[in-house]
Amino acid sequence: MNPQNDSGHPHPAMSSDAGDGILVVDDNPSNLRLMVDVLQQAGLGVRVAPGGRMALESVAERRPALILLDIRMPDLDGFEVCRRLKADPETAEIPVIFLSALREPEDKLRGFAAGAVDYITKPFVAEEVLVRVKSHLAMHQSHQALEALVHERTRALHTVSAGNRALVHAQSPDELLRGMTAAITTTGGYAAARVRLRDGRQQLAGMDTEPVTPGPDRTKPDGPCLVRRTVDLPLLVLVLPLSDDRGPLGDLQVAARSRDAFAEPDDVALLSELAGDLVYGLRTQQSRAALEHSLERTIEAMAATIEVRDPYTAGHQQRTTQLADAIAVELDLDPERRKGLHVASAVHDIGKISVPVEILAKPGRLSATEFELIKGHPASGYEILKGIDFPWPVATIVRQHHERLDGSGYPDGLQGDSILLESRILAVADVVEAIHSHRPYRPGLGLDVALEEVQKRRGTLYDPQAVDACLRLAAQGRLPLETA
Repeated sequence: MNPQNDSGHPHPAMSSDAGDGILVVDDNPSNLRLMVDVLQQAGLGVRVAPGGRMALESVAERRPALILLDIRMPDLDGFEVCRRLKADPETAEIPVIFLSALREPEDKLRGFAAGAVDYITKPFVAEEVLVRVKSHLAMHQSHQALEALVHERTRALHTVSAGNRALVHAQSPDELLRGMTAAITTTGGYAAARVRLRDGRQQLAGMDTEPVTPGPDRTKPDGPCLVRRTVDLPLLVLVLPLSDDRGPLGDLQVAARSRDAFAEPDDVALLSELAGDLVYGLRTQQSRAALEHSLERTIEAMAATIEVRDPYTAGHQQRTTQLADAIAVELDLDPERRKGLHVASAVHDIGKISVPVEILAKPGRLSATEFELIKGHPASGYEILKGIDFPWPVATIVRQHHERLDGSGYPDGLQGDSILLESRILAVADVVEAIHSHRPYRPGLGLDVALEEVQKRRGTLYDPQAVDACLRLAAQGRLPLETA
């Protein structure tokens, strides 16, 4: 989806730009001149503030891309300036590097606790400062680009999910049309969505626009085409035919104000998918197969979001799903419950969207604070999934997949049978796959180590039946995991 909404302004979640230049904050004029010379010679834009309060005013007026911040200043010290910046959502993402004569470890710890990304002691080597500044600028820009991608994938996911909810809840074709067009405009952010059916029915959501008719020169009569409309307001309209092998039903018209609204292939592909869903819903509205098909696509989109967010564990959810499926079959779990477990396994780490990517990819040991953030992902996953009308308790399974039989798990400290069986199966599959496979902080430990762990903790942390089923599968060579 396009990162701008149809008002022409950036989406709220995308409003933080890369920033304008570097702000150097120091009450010593000599230090200011030196840093300005160093940065300007490197081709970087620079502005200065001779004190803490002026720094905050400067940031409020025009956000910098990065801040070099002294600590000892008479009006407001650097620690307090940094804390105030990090407490404000508008400025919290600006990287702050302390540049101070304070050398004690406790001073550095205070700096990082306040939210700084780096700490350089004076006197400093100009080349080192420049390297660190460029490195943090590049890292911040990369982080923003990834966040933008995740945001757009998430928005696309929510649009598909909203369309799926329309399919699930609609009791009539008219309800289906209202729900689908509302998903495109309200969730997708487009100016208007209109469905025109050959039986004369129409449904419009968003701004009141007249329907358009594609010209005879369209290159693909059976595919999407763009029409520019300039009668009232300059609009770009994507016209998608609604048809299947049984014949044409009409068309779906999506209007946007942005000139590049449909420039990305993924945008057109998403809307084409929704158009296909609409046709499918109109043709087979009461069909259970239609609903499950739509839910499956939602799950695939969710899984793809996590793959983008956490490339170091790419494939983890797929392998965990295969393990959980095999254990569930070995336990002779009811087929309908197996479907729910399969869906939950495929997105069990969706909550990691809420964890900063630098923590997910950190190669070393996590701090206590960082681990607490990681521990929040089952609850975050629950919040993301609870509003989607699955026919199984998917959100609850995801929330409980780090619970342990003895109550030592998280987020709720559940014990024994108060944990869903599906979650207990998923817990075993998740642990076996995680230990077996590579992680940013260590190489894969192998299947033998993984099986030893679940066997050792059988009955205390992990469900005995699930562990036994896993061990049987491994002994018979039927565990869907590479042994190398």
